[in-house]
Amino acid sequence: MQLKARHKGLIEWIPFDKFTNIKYLAKGGFGTVFKAKWTDGYIKSWDSKNDRWVRNPQRNVCLKNLNSSKESIKIEFLNEIENQHNHGGDSAIAIYGITKNPEDSNYMMVMQYAEQGSLRKLLDSKYKDLSWPHKIVSLYFIARGLFAIHKANLVHKDFHSGNIVNENMYSSFITDFGLCGPVSQDSSSAEIFGVLPYIAPEVLYTKEYTQKSDIYSFGIIMSEVFTGYPPYHDTPHNENLAIQVCLGHRPKIRCKVPQLLLDLMNKCLDAKPQNRLTAEELENMLNQYTQDVENHETELYKQVKEIKDSGKNPSIYDQAKLARFNYQTHKQAIYISRSLNFQKLPEPVNAGKNIMSQNTVLKFIILMYSILCNR
Repeated sequence: MQLKARHKGLIEWIPFDKFTNIKYLAKGGFGTVFKAKWTDGYIKSWDSKNDRWVRNPQRNVCLKNLNSSKESIKIEFLNEIENQHNHGGDSAIAIYGITKNPEDSNYMMVMQYAEQGSLRKLLDSKYKDLSWPHKIVSLYFIARGLFAIHKANLVHKDFHSGNIVNENMYSSFITDFGLCGPVSQDSSSAEIFGVLPYIAPEVLYTKEYTQKSDIYSFGIIMSEVFTGYPPYHDTPHNENLAIQVCLGHRPKIRCKVPQLLLDLMNKCLDAKPQNRLTAEELENMLNQYTQDVENHETELYKQVKEIKDSGKNPSIYDQAKLARFNYQTHKQAIYISRSLNFQKLPEPVNAGKNIMSQNTVLKFIILMYSILCNR
């Protein structure tokens, strides 16, 4: 099996015995991920003189075991490969081929291995080393990848820090296109699937995804990059959190952040999808900010400098940074994609900005009464 590739040769069928040093990495909503050494390595180019492929041997790769795929390669699996390979742009992780796990007979995707792991892992281990220029550049790469997806008329639908991986401190790549689908596709469903803290309030309320839903997820990722904390890490990820999100509750910002970046984040997190930015606007603005943060004449540089100067005498507000790696995650905080099914949620509003209509208030009172009666 050989398909036309976007870069790095072809997508090819790879015998499983070509992989060594296989190590478990993580388990996600769609399958289990392993690290392995590929003895042959991916195809770099065609050597016309010697009539052969030139490879990059002994490369670390990522193997993603697809749940329940042993009977046949399902159309969803092929769609995931196509979307990630052809529509993810340079900010989507590269796919090299397909193999089959002999232990459970499930098919596996063979992908580029990101040395720093997921964005979540990077923030846990290296947050203290991330300067504001680092953070802005990382967000720019993520926004660029999201724009490539949206430009292809697709919606990611499962956009969170576990599905963003880092090759180094700067470059971020988007992965896991398992739920990605066309904008025109019927987006309504009897249930939603994902990581609750990243799901837009209108998706919780209507179960309908749009590109603006991905933008909300990007806003949550921004809060995570700014603070270093997983969103809502100290609270159960249950129906109560879904209600709070619909009523305008957003992740706490536990450190000082340049106001320009806060404003950008808040636009992404607006309860009304039409008020959010587009992925193209995000890419353009963050691209500009990567330059402005180094330019002494810009407002962004001045805001970053003010935060740096205040850090010489940290306020109580910034003490959270000192305990950043001691945070405790609530035992019911779940950061793996899963099926979610909440009923009768309140209509989404912005906290402290919108006055709820009488109808919305009534619905919420009825909802609370129903919850209390069912206890």
